[in-house]
Amino acid sequence: MNFNMNIPGLKGVTVHKVEEMGERIVLHVSIPKKEHQCPACKNITSKVHDYRIQKINHLKWFERLTVLFYKRRRYVCQCGKRFSEKSPFVDKYQRFSKEWNQV
Repeated sequence: MNFNMNIPGLKGVTVHKVEEMGERIVLHVSIPKKEHQCPACKNITSKVHDYRIQKINHLKWFERLTVLFYKRRRYVCQCGKRFSEKSPFVDKYQRFSKEWNQV
């Protein structure tokens, strides 16, 4: 099913799969790959180390709770530091989206 719909707080995010699990809507999302700056040495890198899946609670969508499964990239730098990509909809170490925290 192909459709265009703006989901609040998820601008610039790629939705891979939408599922209904009981009373919840589950979205599998990721962000397009881009270069990031290393927090240790400040060099620019685009080399991906691995991926992690992060479960995030999001706003209600069609009066149902929404859960995001975010495929977060982890980058590796020449200095050996590994770090996660910057995300526009969730802060570091958080289980709730920025939109959820604003409400």
